[in-house]
Amino acid sequence: MNPFLLAVQRLLFSSLVWLIAIQPTPAALRRWCLVMAAVMRPFGGGWRRLVRRNLRLVYGDTLSVEQRRAIVRGVFEHSARGFGELFWLPQAHGMTVADWCEVEGIEHLDAALAAGKGVLLATAHLGGWTLLPRYLNERGHSTGSLLRLPSNPVANAAEAGAVTRMGVTFYNTPLSREHAHACLKLLRGNGILFIVADRRSADVKVDFLGQPAWCATGTASLHLRTRAAIVPAYAVRVGSGHRLVFEPALDAVASGDRKADERTITAELHRIFGAWVRQYPEQWMWNHNRWRPRRSEMRKEARQ
Repeated sequence: MNPFLLAVQRLLFSSLVWLIAIQPTPAALRRWCLVMAAVMRPFGGGWRRLVRRNLRLVYGDTLSVEQRRAIVRGVFEHSARGFGELFWLPQAHGMTVADWCEVEGIEHLDAALAAGKGVLLATAHLGGWTLLPRYLNERGHSTGSLLRLPSNPVANAAEAGAVTRMGVTFYNTPLSREHAHACLKLLRGNGILFIVADRRSADVKVDFLGQPAWCATGTASLHLRTRAAIVPAYAVRVGSGHRLVFEPALDAVASGDRKADERTITAELHRIFGAWVRQYPEQWMWNHNRWRPRRSEMRKEARQ
């Protein structure tokens, strides 16, 4: 990247992060993020087109014009709030993460940990999902997070620094051999590995929101290898705060056919994720090309 442009990006990014960090309360942070969303919206034509295309794919003509507009607006607002929450530390303002959240179903996580084989905490890009590992870290659990940092060097450094300041141990994906061993060691020590598992991958195709989608089997593969419990959990925004919900662990019974088991577990996870998205559609990442086919499929379709 041009050094001058890189310096300008770094200055703008650091100024924005500083403005976020000085907001005194969650309510003030929310108001500032809504301002950011309003500024972003006129420049987000690509996002709007992709969101509308994905909504047509999943919902057909069942949504009203008002519902579609609300979801499109929500994508911008919740993307801005997700960015702001990443750089806002409640501890700097006399709060804790727990003060910022309501928590439901924590007994399901405790029951899974009682088995002593570790927990794979599986979530989706829904609402304030970054609050889940921060809350568990604050609660005193041994945790690690699988994250994919942005490729832009300025954003990459800023987000890596933010996660480190939170005190969250993270492993950038795709995993190096060293980090893969660290994840296995964490689970064998009865720790919690946080995975955002609704990302597109070329591993296996299963149903997601009524449409075939390529999905990652990493969570299923780790479960079959370590027998760590899979606990689905999500975070949704309620006003200026959040509600963190932990659900019962998946009752996954291995058949002995590893590939079939990976597909079954991945399909069940995406059934659960789909139910969350349908309940809170404005808080999910509709601005990602989630149902994009593989290149080989596109070539085959072009030939036909």
